[in-house]
Amino acid sequence: MIRARQWNLWWLVAALALLPSGCGFHLQTGASIPPKLTGLRVTGTGPAGGALAQAVDRALQRDGNHAQQGGPLLQIDNAYVSQRIISISPSSGVALEFLDTLHAEISVIGSDHKILLASQPLLMENSFSYNSGNPLATNEQQITSQRLLMEQGARQILRRVLNSPGFRRQAP
Repeated sequence: MIRARQWNLWWLVAALALLPSGCGFHLQTGASIPPKLTGLRVTGTGPAGGALAQAVDRALQRDGNHAQQGGPLLQIDNAYVSQRIISISPSSGVALEFLDTLHAEISVIGSDHKILLASQPLLMENSFSYNSGNPLATNEQQITSQRLLMEQGARQILRRVLNSPGFRRQAP
């Protein structure tokens, strides 16, 4: 009975923690993307490229951007997530904390096939702790951590693209 209550409490806390992240990324002041990027398409390569491209595409769609066949292309290349142990229990030798790192290269190519944003590296990190009291929760923690990492990566990519000198809106 106590175990079930703890499990339910854990799920409640996890759901409450994810609730604010559900609002997603919105561009500053709800501004639309610059005219040069209207119809922006997103592609990704690598083991995490598809998930990261989908996260970016969802953020763009929330702002009203709908990918167009002839539109500019945001390329996310060689995307992958690496994981390493950053903390081990001295008494049991069990890993207690992990660090997930998202690696990728991003670039933007215009509809005229000219480079609008030269390739640049993306590196995002997110740590999560292992619950030694519930070993089965580790997989769920890892999945949640990587989902959050993709959302953070998508926000970072959009910040970089929209704030790059070639796309930044000029003040009136």
